[in-house]
Amino acid sequence: MNKKAVFLDIDGTIVDFNGNIPNSAKTAIRLAKANGHKMVICSGRSLFQMYDELLSLGFSGIVGAAGAFVMADDKDIYHAYIDEEHRKSSFEYLEKNGFFFCYQSNDGIVINERSKNGMVDILSSNGLSELRIERLIGNMQVTDEPWKNEKNEKIVYYNGPYPVKKVAADLAPYFEVVPMSLGKMDDYSGEISIGGINKATGMEIYLHHTGIKREDSIALGDGANDLEMMEYAGIGVAMGNARAEVKELADMITDSIHEDGLYNAFVKLGLI
Repeated sequence: MNKKAVFLDIDGTIVDFNGNIPNSAKTAIRLAKANGHKMVICSGRSLFQMYDELLSLGFSGIVGAAGAFVMADDKDIYHAYIDEEHRKSSFEYLEKNGFFFCYQSNDGIVINERSKNGMVDILSSNGLSELRIERLIGNMQVTDEPWKNEKNEKIVYYNGPYPVKKVAADLAPYFEVVPMSLGKMDDYSGEISIGGINKATGMEIYLHHTGIKREDSIALGDGANDLEMMEYAGIGVAMGNARAEVKELADMITDSIHEDGLYNAFVKLGLI
């Protein structure tokens, strides 16, 4: 078997929505790495949201912020930031319409006081533990003008007044919008990324850098921001708990995260 690059979503794939990593997932990642395969995080999370327990599993690379940055062997090989015009226009749109939102950057979220209070309330009411909330948004820069940060990579929002499709239409063409990939959120919460930048473009950059062929790539995911990843990978694997549209695109469907889905997929694929 050729050595594979395995791109792994975090939430709903490696980490469950209570913030736990199943022991079977830890075992699968470590065994596959020992067999010579590249384990690569491929997530909407920014770097500050990737905590020690997760990184200690030993990844060879990271595609983060839904493709806005790519790392290989701890080196930053690509980074994209929202330009000033669209940082400002997105802030005006989201603030005027009462969204709770923040900008993600490598070292924390950038947010105003109103959104900070609203987001903490929403995440708590959706059953996220204090530790999980801390890992997601705990590192904050609170400012009246969060759009001014030049290192803003993407935006997440909660409790919007409009469904995702309308937000996407309003912010096109510079931005693309997908439903929030965080568990029980509804169609009024979403992730806003720079248009044309997604997990698949990050995968392509990583593969080109490492010299691994596209046909030797495998992707595992469950959420709306995994669609491009499923389509691009040599083999796309949907978790049993994945959204219906992810399962439709996937080449294979494994068990849910609580039924050793990642481990079982690695066995079927011959990675372990």
